[in-house]
Amino acid sequence: MQFRFAGFAALTICIALCLPIALQAQTPIKLGMSAPFSGPAAMLGQQFSDGANLVFTAQNAQGGIGGRQIQLLTADDGYEPLRTVENTRNFLLNQHVFALFGYVGTPTSAAVLPLLRKHQLPYLAPFSGADILRQPDDAFIYNFRASYREEAATQIRYLIDKRQYQRVALLIQADEFGASVEQWFKAELSKRRLAPVGIVRFQRNSSDMHAAVTQLQDAKPDVVLTVGTYLPLAQAIQLGQSRDFNPVYSVVSFTGIQQLQQLLQPPFQIYVSMVVPDPNDLSSTLVQAFHKVTASERAQRSDISLEGFAAASLLVSALKKCTHNLSRECLLQQLPKQQLYNFPLHYQQASHQASQQIFLYQLKKDGLHKTEF
Repeated sequence: MQFRFAGFAALTICIALCLPIALQAQTPIKLGMSAPFSGPAAMLGQQFSDGANLVFTAQNAQGGIGGRQIQLLTADDGYEPLRTVENTRNFLLNQHVFALFGYVGTPTSAAVLPLLRKHQLPYLAPFSGADILRQPDDAFIYNFRASYREEAATQIRYLIDKRQYQRVALLIQADEFGASVEQWFKAELSKRRLAPVGIVRFQRNSSDMHAAVTQLQDAKPDVVLTVGTYLPLAQAIQLGQSRDFNPVYSVVSFTGIQQLQQLLQPPFQIYVSMVVPDPNDLSSTLVQAFHKVTASERAQRSDISLEGFAAASLLVSALKKCTHNLSRECLLQQLPKQQLYNFPLHYQQASHQASQQIFLYQLKKDGLHKTEF
């Protein structure tokens, strides 16, 4: 009887102590992602999340992180800041997410920054190269991608220093995204004692580019540096073609390169800066890993889905290091230490940025062609 009582007591203690551990092991690691999943920029959010979920699904199939599944909760903001704030409040107050991941856009990120600074919730791999996300005091932010400053410098070095274009116009989305890139285009031009022959602005999610194209035609540029998403930029280029206005264009990584290509018909001259390699460049082991997974899942290969794949790979690598101490503090300490296949990473503490890689291509009907400096 004494032995039975001791066994019962031990069982009772085990249930009391072990049950919370078992429940914790079953609790998913929730990540919140607010992004456009509808509207003119919908493919940006969809493809980034598709690329990330390739990694999360594979890790979950292997048991997750210490038995806990990774769950990416997505919320549609239509690329409109007020909706991003609503989504973020829901993630914080109702969903109780572990971290925020893969938010898409500069104006949307800017809108939630006060909330993030108050709660110090990890804000991981936002799809933006803006300076506002690279402030020294915001240690809760982890940027995977290179900055818009680095993209602007690369484009200007090629188009102005090598190609010798002199008449430069800017076609700029009229919000924080546009302003964040415009300042660096103008700074790089100023270093060369140049100024834009015209600065034309259009509204975010715009569907009418007639006035913008007319203003560009009046400026008579050789090259138009653009800041915007794929749909309005495609509309502007198509409208210019119909008016026999065919300058050289450049676009930045946020645009959605594959989506832009699918909307256009030649002839066009477009140069693109990207923060990941061509998603079909198999000399990169990152791209090789991406192809291996997308081949089995039949997912669309684009620079955006590749960026989502890369960002999620880094996140999972860091989470594994924190398996026995899964906390936000551990995650933020481990993320800067992670490596990504043969993709160079050199974490910069002041800007909380892991990569400084910029890839410049010419976009043609058959795909991307690497430029030679």
